[in-house]
Amino acid sequence: MCGRRPREPTCPGSDSPAGYGRVRGWHTHCGVLNLSSLLVGFDSAWTPSNSGALVGALRDPDGPYVELGPPRPVSFAEAEEVIRSWQSEFTPRTTLILLDQPTVVRNAAGQRPVENIVGSPVSLRYGGVQPANTGRREMFDADAPIWGFLSAFGCDEDPAAGSCGTRVLETYPVLAMIALGWVLPDVRTTGRLPKYNPARRSTFSLADWQHVCSRTAAELHSSGLSATADWVERAGQNTVPRKQLQDCVDACVCLLVASQVAEGRDALIVGQQDSGYMIVPDDAVLRRELVDRCILTGRSPAAWVQGFRV
Repeated sequence: MCGRRPREPTCPGSDSPAGYGRVRGWHTHCGVLNLSSLLVGFDSAWTPSNSGALVGALRDPDGPYVELGPPRPVSFAEAEEVIRSWQSEFTPRTTLILLDQPTVVRNAAGQRPVENIVGSPVSLRYGGVQPANTGRREMFDADAPIWGFLSAFGCDEDPAAGSCGTRVLETYPVLAMIALGWVLPDVRTTGRLPKYNPARRSTFSLADWQHVCSRTAAELHSSGLSATADWVERAGQNTVPRKQLQDCVDACVCLLVASQVAEGRDALIVGQQDSGYMIVPDDAVLRRELVDRCILTGRSPAAWVQGFRV
């Protein structure tokens, strides 16, 4: 009806009735076991008092994805509980968690080397990278919840190794958007990043929000994650999205990266194991910019920007 705003597809557990088992295409029974991989996209909570968003799917190379419901808001403890419940119910042989938060932080101040590298292509497109260091209380100090989350899955020493078939890899949705060609036209030849964070009212653009949702949905559809793609399409119809809805969309971007990595598509690992690294889709333009940044800062590109396969 003209003038009527579409219902917002908010995450289950918020003020929307859109819960598990109520949306066509979601898994609603317990008859799917022993699929090869559990894939999880987690736009993390960062601190104990905040919530992020989580979404998951099961992947079997011989069949379609089994999607485990719309993205839901979660704390770190709730994310661990949900992932554990999926592992218990479906007994996947491996679990791959793509997390939008640093998983290796050893520097006491400033930024990690990986942030210094990826900050260049991000800033070229009018974006910024938050520095991660152990001096940021509740985010990366000794008591930060990220360390308990990693430890719960045996990934506290090396998130990429994990234990019992579980791996947690850091990704960065903004860098993934650059790799996937989601930047928007601008006077700069590099284009610009979408301004789609509704919490930043002075810069938020509804057109950019719709652009991110449209591109995310299209990529999810092409990867076979159709129910999740449909959810993101509905999210894009919301004309006044809230930050929680953006967290849910970012979790879907993390799941998209997880699916591409699990499928063996070309990916990049930027950074190093001992100081921090990010996993994003590979792209020739992005790779060239990262290599140029390494050269400019006196780093060996071969040691800091490499192809990645699970």
